[in-house]
Amino acid sequence: MGKNLRLSKEIEALIRNPPRHWRALSQALVNASVNSLLAVDPSGVIFLTNRIATEKFGAAARVSLKEVIPELAGIVGKTIADGKRQIEISIQIEFKEYLTNVSPIIVEDEIVGVICLLEESTELEKVAMKMHFFQNMTRELDAIIDSSSDGLFVCDAQANVIRVNPASERIHKINAKELIGENMVDLIQQGFIDRSAALEAIQSKTTVTLLQNKDNRKLISTGTPVFDDEGNLIRVVVSERDITEIDNLQRELEEQALLKDKLQHQLLEIQQAELNTNQIIARSPSMIKALERALKVSPVNSSILITGESGVGKGLIAKLIHNNSGRAAKPLIRINCGAIPETLIESELFGYEKGAFTGAQAGGKPGSLELADGGSLFLDEIAELPLSAQVKLLRFLEGGRLTRLGGTKVRTIDARVLAATHRNIKNMVSKGTFRHDLYYRLNVIPLYLPALRERKECIPPLIRYYIDYFADLTGTRKRLSRSALDALLDYPYPGNVRELMNICERAVVMSETEVIDPQDLPRDVAGRTPELSMMATTSPGEMTLKQILQDVERKVLIRTLGKYENQSKAATALGVSQPTIARRIKQYDIK
Repeated sequence: MGKNLRLSKEIEALIRNPPRHWRALSQALVNASVNSLLAVDPSGVIFLTNRIATEKFGAAARVSLKEVIPELAGIVGKTIADGKRQIEISIQIEFKEYLTNVSPIIVEDEIVGVICLLEESTELEKVAMKMHFFQNMTRELDAIIDSSSDGLFVCDAQANVIRVNPASERIHKINAKELIGENMVDLIQQGFIDRSAALEAIQSKTTVTLLQNKDNRKLISTGTPVFDDEGNLIRVVVSERDITEIDNLQRELEEQALLKDKLQHQLLEIQQAELNTNQIIARSPSMIKALERALKVSPVNSSILITGESGVGKGLIAKLIHNNSGRAAKPLIRINCGAIPETLIESELFGYEKGAFTGAQAGGKPGSLELADGGSLFLDEIAELPLSAQVKLLRFLEGGRLTRLGGTKVRTIDARVLAATHRNIKNMVSKGTFRHDLYYRLNVIPLYLPALRERKECIPPLIRYYIDYFADLTGTRKRLSRSALDALLDYPYPGNVRELMNICERAVVMSETEVIDPQDLPRDVAGRTPELSMMATTSPGEMTLKQILQDVERKVLIRTLGKYENQSKAATALGVSQPTIARRIKQYDIK
């Protein structure tokens, strides 16, 4: 008992007057705390304090607690009295909230002092806010990972799987629980995958993208290493995308595009049928585009200016537009501005009243615009319209009203104007031979029709159509020989579709047999066979007549030999002997 008492007194003495090195050690320990810390003896005197407590409250050794923190003195006195620890006691010191922990210092069942720890509640709130922020961030990252359409693997630095998202479960048809904890080396050995982007990213410490094979499916896998602040690899994130699905989608898109093209062509065929003719044939991209544009603008009431060379089918396009508009039930009135005398053009357009001029009908006459009321008026060769008539036409287009020649009554007419010309109307505007205001009023929607030579894909079906058409009219059956077809395909058609139609009609009428041969075609067409076409492009002096004839002969031989099985049949077709054919082959070095 005496020994314990003596020890107690020694410990108490050490606490009250500790050795210098003990004092330095204890001071270093308490200064390491991030909160205010101080020790108080049973008499209420501070005997130990840290730097933060000194800075905040002025606490110092041998200073009474009541002098520096009187708010804490009562709590300390209660702990000294009952020896019970008090935790997270809230006190207010100089308008700030503090959470205080007061713990007794007990030596051999005797309270020799208390330790006080004060933590500012605002610091706790900051910590709590940070924790809340990180919790929210974690939840957001979880949501992003789980909602990603790409498969995501997360591995540690040793390539162990620690996270798998639902997309990866779907791609690999496996539950995430079966993968977590597995190593990528083992998964390769098990045949789960053939290559690992995670392993290669760990080895190279760079982002790696590779192609994986999985159950006859192809995956694009990208492994991205994640480093800490010191540059140590801590994670690898692997993203996966099943490109098999992308290929399927690509094929579906291609099929849909083909279906769209098919439907567009079917639509064009339906629209052509509504014209009661198949004369509008589109096979080239440029012509298909022109027809699609025509059909697109048909429902609106805007003015349209159709341009293109003579014979390209401007009148047919105007009819197509009218028949596919809301005016189809009303008439389409056509007037050729170049075929009507200048003195009569105004009366034809706007009509006239009784006695308007010498020779006028007794009861007057409505003009083309009146006749087209509710429908459409097609002004072909609009560039030939006289300037005087241009003024009146512009007035009508701006207000929809007209007055007959010799009359005073203003008539309101609802007629859509479609115009066409083969001339360069822009040049006419710049020269002052066509009113610029009328040009802009007519050219609301421009529509260009390419020449036949610019759409060679359309020539074969057009030839077939017109041959069959005129053959039906004559009650015969006709077909083209190969040489006749070659001649027709090689011809440039300066008169466009109109010329092609006339050539086909002549060929049907002039041919005496079922087969149409080159001699049944016009001379300028038949003369442009592939064998002779080079003659048309050879200038005098470039080749002698002998050279030209030899070149033509060689080309005829090559073509004939390609058509027939042997030299004998080729000789019969050309009307010469087989030895002649053999000599020519040797002469021209024909292989």
